[in-house]
Amino acid sequence: MAGLRSVCLPVVGVLAVREDTRRLRRMIRTGRAHIRYATVSCRAGRWTVTLTVEAADLHPARQHPARPDADSSGGWVGVDRGLAALVVAADITGREVARVDDVPRPLRTALPRLRRLSRQVSRRQRGSRHRAEAVARLGRAHLRVANIRRHFLHEVANWLVKTHDRLALETLHTAGLLRNRRLAAAISDAGWADLARIIGYKQRWRGGQATAAPRWYPSTKMCSACRTVGPALPLSVRIFRCQTCGHEADRDVNAAVNLAGWVEQHHARTRDPEVRGPVTNASRGDGSGQRPRAGETSPDDGGTLPPRTPVTAGTPEKGGVS
Repeated sequence: MAGLRSVCLPVVGVLAVREDTRRLRRMIRTGRAHIRYATVSCRAGRWTVTLTVEAADLHPARQHPARPDADSSGGWVGVDRGLAALVVAADITGREVARVDDVPRPLRTALPRLRRLSRQVSRRQRGSRHRAEAVARLGRAHLRVANIRRHFLHEVANWLVKTHDRLALETLHTAGLLRNRRLAAAISDAGWADLARIIGYKQRWRGGQATAAPRWYPSTKMCSACRTVGPALPLSVRIFRCQTCGHEADRDVNAAVNLAGWVEQHHARTRDPEVRGPVTNASRGDGSGQRPRAGETSPDDGGTLPPRTPVTAGTPEKGGVS
């Protein structure tokens, strides 16, 4: 009989696992979940069984309360991601609602050990057993860094999506920023893209909304009071000062307020009219932004449906550092 921490795979049989599987077993037994397929992988000497499950929606008590149809705007919280503070969130009024600056920075912490293990690999003879063991130790060290970062990002994302049902993020071109050799290590260690991806799907689970401002939106150098766009700010400047109206605010808070303000102005025409939030991972035939098949007429051509609305949430790309 399978234990509480085990999975049963075809041909292989019963395997002991680290995670507790009682919750999944209960959902399968009551018909609220169905396993589609399982993937067995090995990374850095550790075997992992990943189960892809089709499950029912979260319980209404765990979802955000539905907003009335008339409330098409309002309640948005801008989320600015940076290096000095991983996340700074603020609403349209300028009130700071969240700040995460105690980041673990696992890559910086593990860098001395990674360098030592890398030297051990380079000193071993190619094809030898000692080199294989050194490579395995280096792989486990890198995996530990990735796991620490991922665990922390999930904690931050859970905190944000549980406390706010409308989040506005910036579109960041991370690949372009990694070309800066002085900031590449810190940007990689922050995990900006993963954080936005996790926030996106967790917000959909809870019935909330997560949208992204355009890539070139000047959230950092725009005044949140008079909307005047000033010159670019160096990273050493942490206080934003407007040369037009004299408004002063924390650099990250000012950017977060600008993100919330952009969504307040543009949400009415970017929101999908058929659902509560923007559609980012709809199946064929659902939501907006669907392309017609070959020989098929688009709904826009028939004139029976409103024009397609652009998808406003997704994986961010870095456009600037704050």
